[in-house]
Amino acid sequence: MHKLSISLFAAIAIIVIIALNYQYRFVGDTSLYQEARDNRIEKAIVKSVVWATDEQIRRLALIIEKKYGSQIAQISRKYYASPEDIKAIAIVESLTDENAESSVGAVGLMGVKRTTGKEMGFDDVKGATNNLKAGTKYYKMLLKKFKDRELALAAYNLGPGEVGNRLNNGFDPETIAYIWKIRRVSRLVI
Repeated sequence: MHKLSISLFAAIAIIVIIALNYQYRFVGDTSLYQEARDNRIEKAIVKSVVWATDEQIRRLALIIEKKYGSQIAQISRKYYASPEDIKAIAIVESLTDENAESSVGAVGLMGVKRTTGKEMGFDDVKGATNNLKAGTKYYKMLLKKFKDRELALAAYNLGPGEVGNRLNNGFDPETIAYIWKIRRVSRLVI
């Protein structure tokens, strides 16, 4: 009898919560259970949206298309990856500079670390073609592993091991900004 009364109470509580949320959705007020946003997350989203104008992104997309469009199309087909995502990663990682190098040692168009390039089967990731191949193969591997585009992008930015930690503890604003940049750029590329 005790279990029945607890189950009945739980059912009534669920119905009340659903009814309250239902009322707020159609009345236009915000939900009683609206999540509080961390101010750092809001700043990261704003920063990611305004890091470049649409025109600047389209200009970079045109550069990447003219210089590497056919290579990206071919490599994307080989690894079954979205060419828009590959172009977007290259734009965000290097601003189309094939000689780019980050402070953590990521090089080339797609910002591939040399160790990652070797893991993907490429001894030299300095050249544009090998860099695109290594980066695309790595991205595709992350997509298969995480089965989610945003998590694969987070892993591309942080490394796959760190994504597991962040799933439990939350993502930092830099990673959120990275994902938003890729999303935005991929919508604007050719």
